[in-house]
Amino acid sequence: MLSEVETLSGPRKAAIFLTSLGADVSARIFKSLSENEIETLSGEISRLSSVDETLSSAVTREFLQMALTKQYITTGGLNYALEVLDKSVGRNRAVEIVARIQSTIEPARFGAIRKADPNHLASILRREHPQTVALVLANLEPEAGAAILSGLTEDMRSEVVLRVATMDKASPEVVRQIEQVLEKQVSTGLTSGVSYGGGTKTVAEMLNRLDPTAQKDLLARLDEGSPALAEQIRALMFTFEDLVNVDERGLQQLVQAVEQKDLVLSLKAASEEVVAKIFKSMSERTAGVIKQEIEFLGPVRLRDVEEAQRRVVGAARKLEESGEIILVGRGGGDQIVA
Repeated sequence: MLSEVETLSGPRKAAIFLTSLGADVSARIFKSLSENEIETLSGEISRLSSVDETLSSAVTREFLQMALTKQYITTGGLNYALEVLDKSVGRNRAVEIVARIQSTIEPARFGAIRKADPNHLASILRREHPQTVALVLANLEPEAGAAILSGLTEDMRSEVVLRVATMDKASPEVVRQIEQVLEKQVSTGLTSGVSYGGGTKTVAEMLNRLDPTAQKDLLARLDEGSPALAEQIRALMFTFEDLVNVDERGLQQLVQAVEQKDLVLSLKAASEEVVAKIFKSMSERTAGVIKQEIEFLGPVRLRDVEEAQRRVVGAARKLEESGEIILVGRGGGDQIVA
């Protein structure tokens, strides 16, 4: 059941947890929330139908685990929290939990550098060691990481991706040294702290933002040296072609959320399987209109099609973040649609 819990968005988990507490307790909690938070949670709760008791229990256990972790960090520090959690849930899960909690009680690592222009940052990082670049990328948003990757040489790009995927935690001293060097070059102050690395998920999120040609090149290079690692990354990636794994109701929501011109352009070079799946989610009249527009489109640049496909996938991710659909990549897993 843990894997199913991990597919849920934060607001969806909160909604499930609140419903398990009952109306009176939930009402008291709502009094301490902002208007936007209340609106988001109210929407999530209204979209819940019946919640499986096992799933509800798993969400509650995760909440208690996170609450205890925050207490461990506050009273005994990071190492104490890691030691306690390591014994109960294993090292990997312990690192993940501590990192999530730490982000809520401390300023974001590399917080100031996130504001730097990715192109300028890429020009700076091209002169740095791949491990330094990997540490920085592991702490940036996927979009920024992808932009920086695009600005690196092909050889350095593949080396950095490999290091991000296999990165372990870095000491506070190492992080501080990197901050001091980059601070002088980007003219901004950086936050300190322990980095718990990026891992394959971070790499997959960055590669999802790259153009298909760069994706294929990087994965091909990883295949040569670390085929197992490359396969793990592929399993976590979600591309336009993976829309075939979204069920009909999810696709209907996606079609309504995207610009029609993006949908038309994205289908111009899509596989027959994806095209058929998306048309099946539409009414016959709508599908007919889209087909006509595709025919009238004529020759288009592949680059424009790929950009449209990325915008459609971006819209799909936003729907997933709000808990309305679940995106399943090549790694498979439960397909869940709210």
